[in-house]
Amino acid sequence: MIFWELFMSKNIIGIWHRPNSGEREDTLEGLCGVLDEFQAAGINLVFLESFYHGKVVYRSELIPYSTRLGGFTYGDYPDYLTAFVAEAKKRDIDVHAWVQDFYIGVDEDAVLVKKYPDWLLVNQHGEIRHTTEGHGFGGYLFFDPSCDEVRDFLKRAYDEMLTKIPDLKGLNLDYIRYPVSDFSESTDTGYTERSMLGFAKRCGLSLSGDNMREELHRIIEENGLLDEWIAYRAEFISEFVRQIRDMVNEKHPGKLISTAVFPEVKQSYMLKKQNIKLWLDNHYINMATPMVHFYEADKVREAVKSLKSMCGDISCYTGLYTTYHNQTIAELSDHIKASTDGGAEGFVLFDSAKTFYEATEDYLGFLSKHYGRSN
Repeated sequence: MIFWELFMSKNIIGIWHRPNSGEREDTLEGLCGVLDEFQAAGINLVFLESFYHGKVVYRSELIPYSTRLGGFTYGDYPDYLTAFVAEAKKRDIDVHAWVQDFYIGVDEDAVLVKKYPDWLLVNQHGEIRHTTEGHGFGGYLFFDPSCDEVRDFLKRAYDEMLTKIPDLKGLNLDYIRYPVSDFSESTDTGYTERSMLGFAKRCGLSLSGDNMREELHRIIEENGLLDEWIAYRAEFISEFVRQIRDMVNEKHPGKLISTAVFPEVKQSYMLKKQNIKLWLDNHYINMATPMVHFYEADKVREAVKSLKSMCGDISCYTGLYTTYHNQTIAELSDHIKASTDGGAEGFVLFDSAKTFYEATEDYLGFLSKHYGRSN
């Protein structure tokens, strides 16, 4: 039985984890203490944040090392990711690299932002900050999914990561999308010159005005081309997922690809340009991890059931927000049951900080009682 088949046969109890989010992982001993706690809670899968804000948590030749881990040492291990994966393996915990793809943070002075200014995504107003998200930071910064160089760079980075840390079990693709944008609300995005000219060529349009962004927006509106404009951008996202799948299959066979998506499939397509059904239908991914952010168990069950109906033989592990929302132990139990009733093969809690370090309830005690494993 190959690895992915073994993995799919597991009863998955997972968690999304941000490095040092509990301020205990500045040493190898502290890192191991966190993993011991995960093990005690029955966690057997960690989606470990490995590329975030334009930085990584391993020693890369392409992307800067995370400054929030600066000065931390992990014994004989060269970096945080190597240490975490190796120590997790000793505890029978699978680690997947949680990567933020096109989202690159909020700092315009960040290394990747300064180094590749031509790669930045632009909205219809010519701005690089996308204020539909990250209001408190002035808006998020994204790389442009339509840029071939961007997609190739990320593909090379993930290849490097899987090569340097071969015990990683796969990639969990997050921010695999455009920022939230709505044409009708003047928050549309994707207005880099390369993207606009590419769309114009596809539709037989001519863009020659002094303000190409306004001209394209007007042409789309006047000619009823919004569906084509959405589909055009969604194709770049789907193409990237396919490219990652092909790279993994060729260079890292047996590694798994999962996506952090929301179960509102139509809304995700319209506002984020994610064609989730296409990914599932074409087996671009091995696992779906729908982020089910509802408070009510009935809504959790129906959301999982809806997405699971599209998964076919692709496994579905529900991303539960119960602990993030500071809900009760009883509600967590109900949500887990609702996830199972909806057809999911397991669940992944978002996130470790709210579940363990900032918990309002004894989530650790509940998980240890029902799923726990001894050290």
